[in-house]
Amino acid sequence: MSSWREQLAFAPLETAERGEEIGRRIRQAIELGVLEDETQLPSENDLAAMMGVSTQTLRSALAELRHLGLVETRRGRGGGSFVKANTGQLARARRDALGAYSLDALRDIREYRAVLAGSAAAAAAARPQQISVARLASLGAMVGTAHEPADMARADSKFHLELAAASRSVRLTRQEMALQAEVGPLIWTSTAGEGLTAAREHAEIVGAIGSGDTLLARTRAEGHVRREMNALIDLRMSMDTAPQDAALRGGLGEEGAITSIGALAAEIEKTAVASIHVVEEAVHAALDAAPGGGLDELEGVYQIAHDTLVETHPILYGTGFLADSRFFGESGFVWAYVPPGRSTPQRLEMDLEYYDYATAPWWPREGATEPVQASYAYVDANGSNAYIVTFSKCVMREGRMIGAAVADVLVSQLQAGFAPFLESLPWGSCIVDQMDVVIAANSGSLVGDIFSSTAEVARTIALPPVPWRLHLAQAPRPTATPSRSPQAMQTSEGSARGRAD
Repeated sequence: MSSWREQLAFAPLETAERGEEIGRRIRQAIELGVLEDETQLPSENDLAAMMGVSTQTLRSALAELRHLGLVETRRGRGGGSFVKANTGQLARARRDALGAYSLDALRDIREYRAVLAGSAAAAAAARPQQISVARLASLGAMVGTAHEPADMARADSKFHLELAAASRSVRLTRQEMALQAEVGPLIWTSTAGEGLTAAREHAEIVGAIGSGDTLLARTRAEGHVRREMNALIDLRMSMDTAPQDAALRGGLGEEGAITSIGALAAEIEKTAVASIHVVEEAVHAALDAAPGGGLDELEGVYQIAHDTLVETHPILYGTGFLADSRFFGESGFVWAYVPPGRSTPQRLEMDLEYYDYATAPWWPREGATEPVQASYAYVDANGSNAYIVTFSKCVMREGRMIGAAVADVLVSQLQAGFAPFLESLPWGSCIVDQMDVVIAANSGSLVGDIFSSTAEVARTIALPPVPWRLHLAQAPRPTATPSRSPQAMQTSEGSARGRAD
């Protein structure tokens, strides 16, 4: 049976670009300490079978890893491919790996991990007599006796993998393996007290499972994962705060930061409205030039939307026109957006059989009195598949609604834009939309969450013309602990080596 490390590092690939993915997966496992120095990799045939790729594809990936100095191949008896991990670079690798994640990506992973852990715990609690509760409890306690971050990561991963396996779902367990390989080692960049906290939370989860309380097991598992991920999000947020920038922002003062937040909110709305008006005018111009009234006559609107997005990105993520089928006789759209990782707009293609945009939260009411309305934050599951806020306007022609002119803003862009000013406000301050969804915050626990109606705030400030509100927290900003600072990520491996020496 393969070890937990092999299961994490060599899980079957799901991407089409398998050559690059093999190298990335193994390199990440080495850099993050999942595969330790001098670990012997399985044979090429076995490893290719484990990862679901051809031997030739695997050999190409291993050749690249040898070129990078991360893998060494030895000949003769006892030979094979061995990991060559430079432990002095592991902390920096973890920091760099964490820096590659956006806050929105970490928020998304947090929600995914919480759902998986909660579902696994609930499934286990539904049949506690069919699992080894004692074994689960023993694994859960291991993290409390570990002393080094790598040992904590290993112990925590073992518990979560055993918890996933208790669900008796192979697919769920594989997903947990993939998540542990991706972010598990990043979570354990700290030391003091956190192992004991995790052990206590593990014990509470196991207790709920043993008693057969499915709701409590789910709640405790989700809470445990959220605490871990919120701490990681806080650490990621601190990496974006350079000392000189923090001093400059501190000079704003509270009132200066509030004024800047209001000005930025107004600028975002102004940019969205301007884009919508340009698209609306282009639609009318196209229909005036070809009064047949068909969707084909709107083809030229795409170029207008494209050019508008070139000028307004990254504030705007997408813009265009969506047709009302009652006017055109069919559904259709003209849409430009900037996909993740790209800087230039492209055309969005989607299957309208599965996307009834007329029921979307941003679709305007016919004859709506609001010139432009802003939706609450939502995941555009059947469209761009992004977490966004949509600005929209009802487009009328001869007294009839013909569709909607629309502009999208990424919630991650809102977080990035407001973050410098939120840093000058009390810790726990945030901006929420009309549904109390947090769209920007200076605390990891609030990013992407629902703002609690029972939370204590010093004051709440409206941010017209958008339907957003700024909540100023009462709590002072906590002093960063060494274990949760970027500097600690650099020194933790060094201190561990010192103790080992």
